[in-house]
Amino acid sequence: MKTAVSDAATAWMVVDLAYIQALCECAIAQAWDCGRLSYASQGTLPFQDEVYSLLRPKQGQAPEPLAAALAHLKACRAKRSPYPSPARAEAPLSPLDELTVAFGLSPQARDILLLAAAPSLRGEFARLYGIVSNDPDRPLVDEFLLCQLLGLSQSHRVLVARELDHAAPLLRYGLVAASEGARPFAALSVDPLILRRLQGDLLRVADVGSHLALQSTVLPLQAVTAPSQLIAALRSTLRNHPRPGLRIVLRGKLGSGRRTLLAAAAAELGFPVGVLDLTQLAPFDGQFSNRLEAALREALLRDWWPCVDGLELIATKSFNEQSELRERTRQVLRAHPGILLFRLDAGAEPLLFPGYHLFDLPVLSESARIRAFREALKRSSLPTHGIAESLASRHRVGMGIITRVTASVASAQRGPQPPPGELELQLEQALRQHRGTRMGGIASLVTRLATWDTVVLPEEVRDSVLEFIGRARYRRTVFETWGMEKILTSARGLTALFEGGPGTGKSMVAGLIARELGYELYRVDLSRILSKWIGETEQNLAKVFDVAEDGQVILLFDEADALFSKRTEVSTSVDRYANAEVNYLLQRLDSFEGIAILTTNLEKSIDTAFKRRISLRLVFPFPDEEMREELWRVHLPPGLPVVGPLDFADLARTFELSGGYIRNAVLRAAFLAAMDGTPLTQSHLVRAVRLEYRERGKLYEGGVLE
Repeated sequence: MKTAVSDAATAWMVVDLAYIQALCECAIAQAWDCGRLSYASQGTLPFQDEVYSLLRPKQGQAPEPLAAALAHLKACRAKRSPYPSPARAEAPLSPLDELTVAFGLSPQARDILLLAAAPSLRGEFARLYGIVSNDPDRPLVDEFLLCQLLGLSQSHRVLVARELDHAAPLLRYGLVAASEGARPFAALSVDPLILRRLQGDLLRVADVGSHLALQSTVLPLQAVTAPSQLIAALRSTLRNHPRPGLRIVLRGKLGSGRRTLLAAAAAELGFPVGVLDLTQLAPFDGQFSNRLEAALREALLRDWWPCVDGLELIATKSFNEQSELRERTRQVLRAHPGILLFRLDAGAEPLLFPGYHLFDLPVLSESARIRAFREALKRSSLPTHGIAESLASRHRVGMGIITRVTASVASAQRGPQPPPGELELQLEQALRQHRGTRMGGIASLVTRLATWDTVVLPEEVRDSVLEFIGRARYRRTVFETWGMEKILTSARGLTALFEGGPGTGKSMVAGLIARELGYELYRVDLSRILSKWIGETEQNLAKVFDVAEDGQVILLFDEADALFSKRTEVSTSVDRYANAEVNYLLQRLDSFEGIAILTTNLEKSIDTAFKRRISLRLVFPFPDEEMREELWRVHLPPGLPVVGPLDFADLARTFELSGGYIRNAVLRAAFLAAMDGTPLTQSHLVRAVRLEYRERGKLYEGGVLE
């Protein structure tokens, strides 16, 4: 459906309203002619003429007005636009005919919609309708009045009744609303959006609710970075497939440019895309399907192709709610008369009846990302100067993120353009901020990262950490340049399992690795990622894994045994869904191409299938006396005031503490010294250690504390 506000299109509305006026004139003249509308005459009984006209109708009381009204109606009907057909697809359509095409209205339904809307379009019709009905207690518009205005006999009134059935387009799509009254006297009204469309209003973007938004980024289709075969197939589907009922599903990672591609393809045919966010229609209750239906209708009335987001969320409710919600949603999406576009996550199954067209948008190669960055920088009038190559090598982001980030940096520029180095830093910062937003609170950024000076490790563990850093730095050389990716069908990512007791330095080494690589470290919050709703845990995991695959990120799963635990025998539904989460993690690790570090104190609780997928397993031993002495030394910062000798060897020999407890003891000792108003002494350190023991229920200040 195309809206072209032109003098010709607006003129059709004038003709249509003249036709309604002629129908009113004809209905009133017929009422005069049969005596249903007449003044009480001298010597007659009350309402005698009207009663006789209803019981024993006869004509001839107003032949001249009736003949003139019928002639006028014939002339007005001849001026009306013909019923819209494919042959008239390129001709200017009246707003009424645009709605007729969009919702598949019959000629009878087209007239009913116009008649029901007429009093709101021109107030004079309200009085004419009142005269025709001749009953102040009846609604302004009802089914019986429509039959009167259309001049239908008793046997032909079934035509109107069929069009006002709840299964027919007028009521099914909400174009006309019927009150709870009994037919044929139930009040009929027209949706305000329909009235605005009939008046030629394009429905401004400013009056859209939060659930529906016009896609702002619209590029020429040739400027979209995507496989040429996919673009050709999408273009062919839109051009050649019958429009009613067309459903297009585009799957891909978050930020891969799915909406950008769909908007570009739609714009090529002259249609804007309206993004319909299902999360804004929440809660997912018994009225959700009604709100979804109304939102789809609103998009159709605005001449937008709806792009439905968040369809995967329908599967995150409890099992009983899920089946009902899924079915209602499927029915609404199937019944919608217009084109529907869907943006789904990679691998997600569409919640649609068969017959949809499915396209998968792959991850961009590095060369494709370079082209995308270059084109985005050019569109924003920003210099490239090697920036595209540098950013593309570090960030495996998609077309959508590249476009949005570049545009945001360009819009923030004030004054002369910054030098290339500064511009690259701004783009880098914008990409990092975008990444943090995508985490959605599921993972938190770790800002304090360890250095080699603050980490004490056995030599064999240190060598393994260096190897892990090297594997991260030279993955592209080994996999792409040397061709090792040809012998790997899965598990191209780097996943490490750090095992050891509390305080042995597992999380610190994760920070050290992030610092050495120049990556950001995100600690996954298991309390936020685990959900009681079926499927929601997997969706949260998919989000953080997708972000990590974009590059420059390391995921840290502390206490990973809570998430990567062993599968159990299925005896209850809880076991079944818990095992399903583990199975999802196993599959996701097979395809994962980022970097993740898992830490655990309970190595035996980790499912053995996870261990086979681990790139590196490191055991962090409890520190021996020599390591403990070094840990005491590295945890005292240079600026800490100290008085008297500090015997680290004695502390290491006397107290068997892991690194975490030594750190806590040093911090306690510093506060004790501050409270005493003196520099730190050996006694402060000993007092702090004893407090650590007592806090953990040990009265004897000795033995292993871990």
